[in-house]
Amino acid sequence: MQQKKIITTRQAIEKIKNYCATREHCQSEVRSKLFDYQVNKDTIEDIICDLISEGYINEERYAKAFVKGKFNIKHWGTLKIINHLKAKGISQQCINIALAEIKNDDYQQKIELLIEKWLNTHKNEQPIIRKYKLTRYLLSKGYSYEDFADIIK
Repeated sequence: MQQKKIITTRQAIEKIKNYCATREHCQSEVRSKLFDYQVNKDTIEDIICDLISEGYINEERYAKAFVKGKFNIKHWGTLKIINHLKAKGISQQCINIALAEIKNDDYQQKIELLIEKWLNTHKNEQPIIRKYKLTRYLLSKGYSYEDFADIIK
């Protein structure tokens, strides 16, 4: 088993600043990374406070980037996005601000696109089974039944 190399606090700060500069990260991700660097818990909190004040970490900015990426690239619905952001410790206020950037028209178009693609790949199944599987698929993507019930009828 390979042992981790112990680094100084100054080295950890430089590494974590580079880590935060490459893409958006939330406090929990940064905290976990600093823990991997074997930084003292009290020092971790001080470093995170400094990173926030210097603009390296911004929960609202992170939430917006997360929502944009998961909605546009992974085609996730709001339920799945909310659950993942909550698991990362993002506040409900930041989540609401980020979700407000998804327009209702875009949300409905995304559902219709997912349904169309799914139906094109599942043509040979019985209609009742197909509807059941499509419903399961959309629920697993994070869409509520109310979001797509009218469309699949």
